[in-house]
Amino acid sequence: MRRPVPRDRIEDLGERGLTDDEVRERKARYGANRILESAPAGWGDLLRETARDPMLWFLLSTSGLFVLVGETAEALILLLAIVPLAGMDAYLHRRTRASTEGLSSRLAAFARVRRGERWLSIAATELVPGDLVAVGPGEPFPADGLVVAGEALQADESALTGEAYPVRKHPLSGPPPSEATGIEGEHWGMAGTRVLTGEARVRIVYTGAETLYGEIARSAVRGRRERTPLQQAIAGLVSVLLTAAGIMCVVLALVRLRQGYGFVDALISALTLAVAALPEEFPVVFTFFLGVGVYRLARRQALVRRAVVVENIG
Repeated sequence: MRRPVPRDRIEDLGERGLTDDEVRERKARYGANRILESAPAGWGDLLRETARDPMLWFLLSTSGLFVLVGETAEALILLLAIVPLAGMDAYLHRRTRASTEGLSSRLAAFARVRRGERWLSIAATELVPGDLVAVGPGEPFPADGLVVAGEALQADESALTGEAYPVRKHPLSGPPPSEATGIEGEHWGMAGTRVLTGEARVRIVYTGAETLYGEIARSAVRGRRERTPLQQAIAGLVSVLLTAAGIMCVVLALVRLRQGYGFVDALISALTLAVAALPEEFPVVFTFFLGVGVYRLARRQALVRRAVVVENIG
């Protein structure tokens, strides 16, 4: 796979290290080399996220209506239906945290970098594009960069590409080609992979979220809560039924009042009709359906951050 090399990040492929002024300027421009975001939010944030689920409030409000008309057993059944809804979010949250920690374990914590005329050991997060780093056998690449020196180099890229066999790496000689041409993958050392044989000298090009590993890892632990087509269809159907039920309840209450019944009788009649007409089964069945899908995917070691992706995969 070819990747472009912006010319403003690499002036040469020699042994020169960046000066302190260059490091400060590039850190201000590109930021820290944080390939993976911090661990997912805590349980408090999870509760706030779960509370924004309209299904949760629909079940709570319907359960409240059952209580008002004296149907305690039905109200408890709906409250119990909330347990798998909240429990699934908690389960996915725990798996996401564990997966984030697993992804972090593949990243370099420190790096040997040439700054000026000296070789230093610094935190990998302090690297900037243009840095020259040395990566020995068994060590992970701290960021994405071009291999500029090294003999008999082999790398393990299984975590990034799924390739089970060692991949040979060849130093890039001469000036880097134009940005439009790009450079083949055999000349790249990428974050999340490690050197198996030889010692590589790598000129860093991409750091942080711009690395390939960073893009993959962030997509695994971050995402927007978007509605799937099935969710939209269910929401539309529920909205239509709720509107029809609301109109019928108002009409029934008015009819009861005109017939001479009291306000309380009219209200109870309207609530009874509302309980009978509300489609509370839809969110319950949908939640159960997603839970089964998440369980089956988890047994196959698949990371599922949001239950609704079960439908997308299907």
